[in-house]
Amino acid sequence: MNFIHLLSTEAVQHITIHCLNTPVWAAGPSLQPSDRAVGFKAWSGEKIQAGDLLEPLIPTDDCWLKDGRWHQTHFIFQTQDPNLLPIVDVYNLPTVEPGGHYHLEVGPVCFL
Repeated sequence: MNFIHLLSTEAVQHITIHCLNTPVWAAGPSLQPSDRAVGFKAWSGEKIQAGDLLEPLIPTDDCWLKDGRWHQTHFIFQTQDPNLLPIVDVYNLPTVEPGGHYHLEVGPVCFL
């Protein structure tokens, strides 16, 4: 992994959380991160969370909807510091209430 990091100038990784009646980032339609938003741990050990300089791009966040249908929140980690990727841990995952579920889809890292 160190060799790949040394040869790369940029890295990208996608993580999607599929959810049923379980918010993982925003708590409502404002799409502002909630106090209970998930966080991530980078390969380098740094934490990536809401409000930080390293906050991920979030093109889709529909998990706040509690309508009995599956939705998703899509996180894109794009950085010019390849040592941050891959993401090695997801923390602050939500406590699931009755009728709620979620699962993670962790994509590969593309080193450029």
